[in-house]
Amino acid sequence: MKTALSTTHLIAAAVIAGAFGIGFFSGPAFADQPGKQSAQFEFRFAYSPSELTAAPQASKLLNRLEHAVRRECGGNRKMSINERKTVDECIDRTMKASVPRFGSEAVAQAYKSRAAG
Repeated sequence: MKTALSTTHLIAAAVIAGAFGIGFFSGPAFADQPGKQSAQFEFRFAYSPSELTAAPQASKLLNRLEHAVRRECGGNRKMSINERKTVDECIDRTMKASVPRFGSEAVAQAYKSRAAG
């Protein structure tokens, strides 16, 4: 299968994704558990600059990001009500901290729309 991306686009996408992955997810993101020390997590999240420009793409980007954050916070298993609350708080904090780092008004607006509705 051939793609119509130039070498420059591929290099730019790799540099952006690498810088984003290192800078974006190297900050603290904690899943607080009473009586336990919180562990920091980080993970890679790749995206295309075109996903930052329009609402439909930004919304899809947020869906992918939330799924990745949910996996990292531990939200893909059966759990108690207290565990669910902890995971939900982790997801909420991580999403709130992550959205501004994209530097995209479309992503910020899509996130505000999701939160409101």
